[in-house]
Amino acid sequence: MSNVLDILRESDEQGETASPFDEEVDEPDTAGPDDEDDDTAAVELAAEEGDTGDIRALRKRGKKQVSLEELRQIQMRSRARGQRVGAKKAQKVHVQKAKPKPKLPPNFVPPNSGARELFNKWTARDAKFVMRQDGHYYSVVEIPCKCQGTEKLAWLHIAKGDYTLFNVAVGESMTFLGNNATATTNWTNLQRPSKNTYSDQEFLIQSITMQEAGLRVRYDGSEIDKITGVGEAKGVLTGQAWLWDDAGTFLPKEIFHDFSGENLLYRTVRRSAVVYFNWDKARTGGNATSRKVLIDHLRNVPDTKVRTLSRTSGGAAVLPVSDGYVFTDNPERSEHGAFSAIIHIPEDIVFPIKPIDLGGGTPIRPIEVGLYVQLSLNGIAFEHHKGSNVTV
Repeated sequence: MSNVLDILRESDEQGETASPFDEEVDEPDTAGPDDEDDDTAAVELAAEEGDTGDIRALRKRGKKQVSLEELRQIQMRSRARGQRVGAKKAQKVHVQKAKPKPKLPPNFVPPNSGARELFNKWTARDAKFVMRQDGHYYSVVEIPCKCQGTEKLAWLHIAKGDYTLFNVAVGESMTFLGNNATATTNWTNLQRPSKNTYSDQEFLIQSITMQEAGLRVRYDGSEIDKITGVGEAKGVLTGQAWLWDDAGTFLPKEIFHDFSGENLLYRTVRRSAVVYFNWDKARTGGNATSRKVLIDHLRNVPDTKVRTLSRTSGGAAVLPVSDGYVFTDNPERSEHGAFSAIIHIPEDIVFPIKPIDLGGGTPIRPIEVGLYVQLSLNGIAFEHHKGSNVTV
């Protein structure tokens, strides 16, 4: 009986099968196909595994058994045929052209363009600059709660109006419940080393958070002097020190929730106020124009005890703000004007309390209680690189 190669050569000559060796085919790359060759490789494999006609030709001529060597020859023909089919497929593949992007109108401002605009602005300058993506500014505001009524029936009154943040820098003069003081980093991290030398930092605000920043209380000093044994506590009772007193020793006990210890004065302000951003050119010698933007209701600003945004990467809540709001430490050179944030209380708030006996034998109502609220701005800071020659 004729061997496999003779039978297949005869079937090739008679046109019953096609020899895969008519055209020379390069050996394939054994490293495997790249992504762009996936389609071609699939065609080759299909051609190798399919019915190529060789088996039918052998059966027709009574060849029912093959040796291992003959089987290897059949496999070589199948592999060569698959390579030829794949090569023809590859010749038909054309590189697809990228689809053209839709052309945007020239007056369209793409979303989140604030950082890009600041980056281009600083790139155009001669001095080197850096960009910090975990930047933050914080500021604290005092909300005075004036006490009204009598020693038997009293209440704290929070007047409607605007309470301004980011208007005082470290080292500047300020007051706590009428007591003269100097702003420290417990109050703000805004620094102005000199009124004439700023670092020219520009800060793109991306989100805000807030938190309770403390309490103070002020009683009539002459009334405190009548109480024996007060000693060093007089400074606390006249608004010169921070105070946390959910036991009701110095502060009206009604301020704190009986079970959770929550500051109810703080919660009342959160539920009653809104927050604005304000840019004022009048304060910087401009054309007496200002821009005031409503951000949100204060209760929607997440309350957090964490100040820096870098510590909130684990998922702490923040309130995103619209793109493009810029805060600069040098309002004189800013096209936007001097920045401030405003907590606006639209209506008066009344908070009933019970006066406290501080040791004199009769209850005394405080003159006022100071509620302090901190607002934090989180975002991207652009500033001059240390060592750069900056002309201000």
